[in-house]
Order: sequence, then structure tokens, then C-alpha cells
Amino acid sequence: MAVDHLNIVERKLIDNLRTGTYNTAAGTATAWTGGGGSPPANGEVAVYGQFPTTDETIYPCIIVEMVANGIEQQFMGQDITFGASNTAAKGELYGVGFNLYLMVDRDSSITVGGEPYKERRLINYLMLNGANVLMDCDFSGTTTEVVERHFSGFRDIGYNPDLETWNAMASMVVVFKNNR
Repeated sequence: MAVDHLNIVERKLIDNLRTGTYNTAAGTATAWTGGGGSPPANGEVAVYGQFPTTDETIYPCIIVEMVANGIEQQFMGQDITFGASNTAAKGELYGVGFNLYLMVDRDSSITVGGEPYKERRLINYLMLNGANVLMDCDFSGTTTEVVERHFSGFRDIGYNPDLETWNAMASMVVVFKNNR
């Protein structure tokens, strides 16, 4: 049976976003702590693997949605080598696309350097650190060999007066070796 690369990639992205951990030149940094709770403690961001119902949404939050797979597919030939194991197999490069939604409501706050970040300032903070977490996601320790990532950046950034939330959306493609 084939390795379940799509779910491995999705799970790893969600797990890394839940801890908010990313690598810096000075070592490892944590932008926020694991999300959950009602309401979340200071520094927490709720991370959902699918859109929550309106009454179950905890802010600030990140929603990860798989939107495409099979993109960036590149045939590599019948005999390819995977990782350090030098195992020959049949396969190709395969891409999976994600949309990420950031949402912050009026009551959301995270203290950064002793200052409370709220509303537009908080969404800016989440965009920068969310991108750091995504691009530094470590896939070692999994059976999936990620070879490249394409992060398109955040767009549709703004305030929704009906929901009274600040929002941003980004897209990302993760390309991995798919052995058959």
C-alpha cells in the first residue's frame, strides 16, 4: 500500500502551526503556544484542520484547508531514489496545495515584548510568524521527503464588518517525492 503522504504533510503543517515553532538564525523561536481553551490564554492561537462552526470558533485562529493535490506533478522516471536509504522505486514529484486563513476578533490579544497586540497589529504579527512556521516546517522523522515549497504570501487582508474580524489568506504548495 502507498504511503499516505497527503495526510502526513497536512498533519505536520497543522502540528507546527499549533506550536508556533520555527527556526531562526539564533536558534528556535516560538511565536505562540498551542491553541485551544475557551477563551485561549495569552499567546495562544487556535488552529483548525477544517472550518469550525461559527459558535465553536475560538479567536485568534488559523484554519488550514487542503484545496488541491496533484499539482506540480513532475514525472521522474521509473527508477528513483528516496532519501538516504538509496531505495529504488517508481514515482514522481507530487504537490499538494493549502489555503491558510488567519482570523482575529475584537477581543483577541497576544502580548509581544510586553505590549498587547490586537486587531490589525495582531493579524500582521500572525501573518509574519505564520509564514515563518510554514516555511520552516520540519518533515524529518516522517516517511515523506519534501523537496520544495511555494508560499504565495498573504492576500485578501482586511476587516470584515459583518463578522467584526480581521482576516488574511495565504496559499502554499508543498512538493514531495511520491513513490508508487
